[in-house]
Amino acid sequence: MDFQRNQVTPCIAFGDSKTESSLQGESLRSRTVGLFTLSEHLYPVKMMLSKHAHRDTCITFVIEGAFEERYSSGSITCRSGAVRFLPAGEVHENRIDSRLRCLHVSADPAALHELDRHSVVPENPVHINGLTATWLANRLYAEFSRQDRGSAVAIEGLVLEILAEFARSQAKPGSMLLPRWLRQATDIVESRFLEPLRLADIAAEVGVHYVHLSRQFHKYNRCTIGDLIRRRRVQHASHLLAHSQTSLAEIALICGFSDQSHLSFLFKRYMGVSPSKFRALAGLETGPLSDQPGLNIDLGGKCPVHRTLV
Repeated sequence: MDFQRNQVTPCIAFGDSKTESSLQGESLRSRTVGLFTLSEHLYPVKMMLSKHAHRDTCITFVIEGAFEERYSSGSITCRSGAVRFLPAGEVHENRIDSRLRCLHVSADPAALHELDRHSVVPENPVHINGLTATWLANRLYAEFSRQDRGSAVAIEGLVLEILAEFARSQAKPGSMLLPRWLRQATDIVESRFLEPLRLADIAAEVGVHYVHLSRQFHKYNRCTIGDLIRRRRVQHASHLLAHSQTSLAEIALICGFSDQSHLSFLFKRYMGVSPSKFRALAGLETGPLSDQPGLNIDLGGKCPVHRTLV
């Protein structure tokens, strides 16, 4: 299928009046808090966006769907739960294959100059997809939705914490020294963590012995393949808890846990709170927000329950 080519991107560009420019995607809501403008947007499927740049610095939290972004230096794929930083003026192009919903946080780069003196503002595009970043982004989305006086202070603090997470991710040594086959193996786990993955199958797919894969994966990623799968499943569970009213039992099934108690045990281990407490903190303890579009969750017999590597 051919992609539509439109001047739209999963970033927000602002004009001189600080109002949103014409976008192909649907603007659901927005608010300005201090230096930052937050906006929730919905984008249609099957879209290719040619090279372009934006005058504002942008942080994007992927609530639903995924997009690929290409730069002169490489490319990244941002899936649900990921948080991406894009410097102002960075030339890039995008590919959107599925329904995409994002929360964008934009700011005039000049306004971030003082923060940059403290080395918390990245100089290059970067994305993070870890438990801490997802936790902070979900809290940010909840505060964005509340629209009360206290949320403004919370929003500024959470954005600064997310910027700090970007800075920490760039400070990690050796991130660019991954062998190609190991990067491929990591990508397999990152994109297919809900599947019944086996260590030997991943090793065969990237062309190395499974013992060598296991050792090198732990050396470079500082965790085992099983650890990463568990973290990504917990992260996906946190995403469903924060953005849907799906029951805990269904979430356990969707995320590949043996049952609800298994989900609860690992969730508290990694997140520090129970799934129910996390849902309450995310603002869904009293039901979905009236203006918040729901996620499309389809079990369809495609959500494996397995214990391989778990």
